[in-house]
Amino acid sequence: MKFNDTAPEMAPAGGPPLWLTNLAENATLEATVLKRPIEGRADILSVIKHAVSLYEFQHHSYKGAIGDGLYMESYRSQIQGVPIETLVVAHINEQGETESVVINHRPLNAMLLFSKLMWERVDERFRDRYLTGSEAAALNTVSGVVSREAGGAEAIVR
Repeated sequence: MKFNDTAPEMAPAGGPPLWLTNLAENATLEATVLKRPIEGRADILSVIKHAVSLYEFQHHSYKGAIGDGLYMESYRSQIQGVPIETLVVAHINEQGETESVVINHRPLNAMLLFSKLMWERVDERFRDRYLTGSEAAALNTVSGVVSREAGGAEAIVR
């Protein structure tokens, strides 16, 4: 059973998540779709606006505090018809600001597609943080991962 299958879907909440609304100026974003972290509030917000636009929907199974200074979200979505599961963990400091965020996307084929699409959309100064189309295709080939494209056809993500 997938992680997001173990909890009921939550009712949609209005507005951005807590971790995003209270980013510290020197916050850091790490993610499976990134080759290296994004640092700084302005830069994180710049890439997140593109990331959010890729999701066809977000069905949350959890969103909230998980202990002292930790916040978590778990949701499923689709990107170009490809199912994707996401887990976000954020460290919140004593002032209530998000200092660091880790975002995990799975399965592998969906993560590779997400990274490739982000490379196509983000400002040029961030492109070296994401996989190019040829890099994503090569990783799909060596991993043997096949993506179910919209319309039902199976293909390696290119």
